[in-house]
Amino acid sequence: MKRNITIISLFLMMVLLMVSCKDYLNIPPEADISEEQIFGTYASFQGFQDQLLNNLVDYNNHGARVTHSVGGEALSPSAQTVYNGNLGNYMYMLTNRGIYCGAESNMMSAGLYTSMWQNIRICNMCLEKLKSGLLTDATDEQRDWLKGQAFFFRAYYNYEFVRSFGTMPYVDQVFTAEEQNMKRHWTYEKDGKTYKDVQAVFEKIVEDFDAAAELLPANWPSPNINWGRPSKLAALGFKAKALQFSASPLFNEQATGVADYDKDLLNRCAVACKEAIDLAVSLVGTQPAGMPAADADGLTQWANMRTAFATVDGTQPYTPEVLFHRTVDRFGAPIVSQSTARNYGQNQLTGQKAAMGSQNYLDKFEMKDGSRYSVLYDKLPAIRWTNRDNRFKFNFYMHGDKVDKITLNFSAAQLSTDGAQNSNAVRKFLCDNITKNNPGNSTFCTPLLRLADIYLTYAEAVFESTGSYNTIPAGLSMTAEDAVNKIRLRAGQPNVAATLSFYSNNPLPGSCELASDPAFRLLYRNERAVELAYEGVYWFDIRRWKRGKLQDGVQLQALTFDVNSSKAIIESTLKRVDVAAYVFKDQHYWMPFDPSLTRFTTEWEQNPGW
Repeated sequence: MKRNITIISLFLMMVLLMVSCKDYLNIPPEADISEEQIFGTYASFQGFQDQLLNNLVDYNNHGARVTHSVGGEALSPSAQTVYNGNLGNYMYMLTNRGIYCGAESNMMSAGLYTSMWQNIRICNMCLEKLKSGLLTDATDEQRDWLKGQAFFFRAYYNYEFVRSFGTMPYVDQVFTAEEQNMKRHWTYEKDGKTYKDVQAVFEKIVEDFDAAAELLPANWPSPNINWGRPSKLAALGFKAKALQFSASPLFNEQATGVADYDKDLLNRCAVACKEAIDLAVSLVGTQPAGMPAADADGLTQWANMRTAFATVDGTQPYTPEVLFHRTVDRFGAPIVSQSTARNYGQNQLTGQKAAMGSQNYLDKFEMKDGSRYSVLYDKLPAIRWTNRDNRFKFNFYMHGDKVDKITLNFSAAQLSTDGAQNSNAVRKFLCDNITKNNPGNSTFCTPLLRLADIYLTYAEAVFESTGSYNTIPAGLSMTAEDAVNKIRLRAGQPNVAATLSFYSNNPLPGSCELASDPAFRLLYRNERAVELAYEGVYWFDIRRWKRGKLQDGVQLQALTFDVNSSKAIIESTLKRVDVAAYVFKDQHYWMPFDPSLTRFTTEWEQNPGW
């Protein structure tokens, strides 16, 4: 990918971000660079703003064995994010090697939230400088693009932070050392309604995404230069997601005290989803040359799904369904066999000891007829791994699978030798036949938002606001059932009508499901877990539904077995074993703040339980 970042803009980044807030633009004389040079032309302004792109974090390509799969969907060796997340050790993830703040080489340098306040300051600086008259060499369209990106990233980085930590200030100006407003608790009046705390934050996020959508192009010109920049569609998609979170029980409870959905926010969410889906459909056929085409619903055809997550030819993993992701710049051997990249590594494939699926999560993948998996099926080799939802083998390698010249051996003895925790390897981010011995020019990325999520978000919003899955609300264009079917049928699974009876009064043991849940709720939530597996979604879902605590104390399991001399499974030895109890207390609904924030002001208290 080529970005408009010049040597000058790289130097400016160092100059402007390594000084105090008070002296932010007191550029030292020896730099011999003026504000006009920084913000006077479109190219230099965009180069400065591109720090916001560079600071994006991929949930699974972030630090040494760091992944956001901390909701019990994976198992890993100790001293890794998954292991500590499963144990509820969120302080480890905040202060050590983890998705939140740490990295193996420098534990406070590369986390998801480390640069959050810096990023927001850059956004506000860009908006301020666009008003200053400094930018003289730019078209009106280019000015709109710069402004749209600043609004987008201000909303995006706030969105990332508030989903984990809860209510916070919404900083929409460049603070000085003397003038700062960092009140954590506040209200916002809008359209005759008062939004409080976390919902006030989401309202500001929605407004910024709306502003970004008005200014950003649906398709960027010159994709070789502008590749990876946020688009109008990405802004509309994240607007829908912000409303989904704001409406969900956990966030509604923090704002109003009611641990249930806010139906007004759900209605707005459904409308926002429709807006994003309609735009995506209108853009079908406009993808860059060489990118797999979308189907009539804007979704990636099943045959091309791997391209959304991994490639082997030195190109960016991307399809039109991927609305936003962090672009990648590493390919080949380093991305396959180095611990800083291969967070779902398996020693036989990648030479790494990292995370693999927990047996509890594998159980979420249905049988091909839409029925739910039963632990009893473990003992039936004819259907155990071969009669499942197509997404099962898309996500996992299993014992006996041949990958290039390697035939995988997941016997108990080999797991012990490899330092592995369960008898599978996460396959989602590996192209076929890629191994440590045959890395090709491969790479991978985690979509930060896919259109599939928007369809499933629409289904949730419509069903939870109306109680019906098969009626079309006024002003909308499809039922909740229709939306789920688009995702299921793409994967080759039976439609909702043929599947729903399998979910009636049939929650998975030890899950976040309840027997009292309507069958469609069980189905759409399971569909989210399967379709969006290992994309950094599940932990957020079980929290916003306020269901995480239902998994507290549940044993995360592995499937173990011995093999004979031909490496065939000795069926009499196959059994499930408990690996560790998942820990989720009330305090785990919110991440703990770094103590430096709570010491910043008496109005910023630590989250409960921390």
